[in-house]
Amino acid sequence: MENLNLKHTVFKVFTITTFLLSICSYSVFGNNLEDKDSLQYRKYMPDYVKLQFAGGIGFLSTGLGYTFFDHRLDISFFYGYVPKWVTADDLHSISMQSTAKLLRYRLSETIEILPLNIGWFAHHTFGNEYWVKLPDHYPKDYYWWSPGRNAGIFIGGEIKTKWLGNKTPASGTAIYARIGSRGLYLSSKFGNSSIPIRDVIELGFGVAIYR
Repeated sequence: MENLNLKHTVFKVFTITTFLLSICSYSVFGNNLEDKDSLQYRKYMPDYVKLQFAGGIGFLSTGLGYTFFDHRLDISFFYGYVPKWVTADDLHSISMQSTAKLLRYRLSETIEILPLNIGWFAHHTFGNEYWVKLPDHYPKDYYWWSPGRNAGIFIGGEIKTKWLGNKTPASGTAIYARIGSRGLYLSSKFGNSSIPIRDVIELGFGVAIYR
């Protein structure tokens, strides 16, 4: 029975995330914008959609974003979900992240390597236990941090390809990986060196579809 519930939860997570990604993809990559007014607003559409696993912003997260300065800076917005078989209860969150892509190497006409992407993220988790303002039943200054809102840094890399570029309105896809930590984790590590490094780092993997 436990395995059945686990499979059902995994299926639900992937269904919800895929549905949200499909909505984003339709709005981003729709190619029926032919009239003058529609083309004028097309430039405001997101430049990519993403599906990410882990990385400190949710068990699974779906997002969209924009690129600036000739694809050297990304600004992304995510919705994240953590099912209750991973934590005490279902968690929903939103986050924003900024990524600077410092190095870029083109291996061929269809493959590009970005080995040094660094950035930061701000993350907000919804729920009564994830407060932002200290509840009244705690003494003043009892906690200097809030569980509902945090920020962190990360470093990673990306491989961009032209896959899907010739068959869909998308220009290509990419896979990426990142390793990072939250400010709270880093301050705890600096204050207590006995904390294992594996307890303060977060790994993430994802796929992006570019407009």
